[in-house]
Amino acid sequence: MPYILNKTNGTIVATVQDASIDRTTDLQFLGRNYAGYGEIQNENFLKLLENFSNNTPPENPIDGQVWYNPSYKNLNVYDAMNWRSLPTIIIDSLDLSKNVVPVIGDLWYDIKNAQLKIWTGTEYGLIGPLSGSDAKASWRGDFEYDIRSPDIPVYNIKSILGVDNAVVAIVSNESYYMYKDYTESPVYPTYVAPAGGNPGFTKIVKGISLFGADPVTGSTRSAVTGLTTSSYFWGTAAESLNSLYATTSSYSAGIVCTTTNTNIAFSVPFVNTSTNLAYIDSGIKYNPSTKILTTVASSALYADLAERYEADANYELGTVLIIGGEKEVTVTTTFADTRVAGIVSKNPAYMMNSEAGTDETHPYIALKGRVPCKVTGQINKGDLIVTSSTPGYGCSSNYAMGGAIIGKAIGSQINGLGIVEVLVV
Repeated sequence: MPYILNKTNGTIVATVQDASIDRTTDLQFLGRNYAGYGEIQNENFLKLLENFSNNTPPENPIDGQVWYNPSYKNLNVYDAMNWRSLPTIIIDSLDLSKNVVPVIGDLWYDIKNAQLKIWTGTEYGLIGPLSGSDAKASWRGDFEYDIRSPDIPVYNIKSILGVDNAVVAIVSNESYYMYKDYTESPVYPTYVAPAGGNPGFTKIVKGISLFGADPVTGSTRSAVTGLTTSSYFWGTAAESLNSLYATTSSYSAGIVCTTTNTNIAFSVPFVNTSTNLAYIDSGIKYNPSTKILTTVASSALYADLAERYEADANYELGTVLIIGGEKEVTVTTTFADTRVAGIVSKNPAYMMNSEAGTDETHPYIALKGRVPCKVTGQINKGDLIVTSSTPGYGCSSNYAMGGAIIGKAIGSQINGLGIVEVLVV
């Protein structure tokens, strides 16, 4: 007499004849009086215990079957059509990635910070919610109304929200007025904010408006009695430093120098439009026509003059380079190479050719001054430094010809590879 096997919902899965094996599913069902049933039956239990653990899914799954994929270390359930992964979630106050190897998609609920995170392959990325300073400052899309068209919202506004949701800046794609002009004055109109409004933003200009600007002009100084707010940034970059009331400079040039107190001095150069010369009493002079800045004296924190050159690789600070290679500079294995260019500088006091390139393939090379240098062998103070046979390193040679000399050692070392300060000559 055959066995009729039913699922939990009553659906018949298989009819197993006497003394036979049914392989309708990934388990083997045994018929009545089947000889040697013990091994097969125990293997069925083992498959259930390990959830059919295999890198490939079971061949004959049924709705609700569970499969463990050891490649991705996750459980999957069959929904009668597809295998769906079940997320793994760790609930702990510590990042357990150092102890438990996570896989992409694993979730971690950080109970210490009350945040849900997901493993990206290298770290746990935050899903949410934001906390601390991140929760107090963020970009938020918003809209306002132009008083000239009160029924049409302006959607291209973004506001930066600070502590207590105070608006500190607005970025707009167009200019408009937020509040009605009740006085309709032709010169200096007064904009009255409605109840609950923010009087710091009566007018929005195309570009960036920071809280504290004059609500009408955006100026650093207002001619309207009673208005003392000032503009830190208003509109486009070309307008950001303009002053409408700078008596000692041209506001159209974008450089301002104003004061309301004769006892206050500003060390900022300004443009004198009558002589086309910018100057201040401390001795700084700038001629816009020639773009030359002249000073009586200046000082620098660091100690070398350097210039950018294009290198054929990324070189460490202190590396000795020569003119040559596929680019402009490279290393050499030649002792006392006369093609020497200089030493890769750490902190140049004066940087030339600064726009040549900004990445590590355009290092600053010290041409004059004192700079750390990679050296090999015994170095004594005062020794002449030249290129060595070790690529990127200098060495001592007091008999080198002038064209091969990098500089003079300020420091010393007994032997081996090291770094000493060198006076580049």
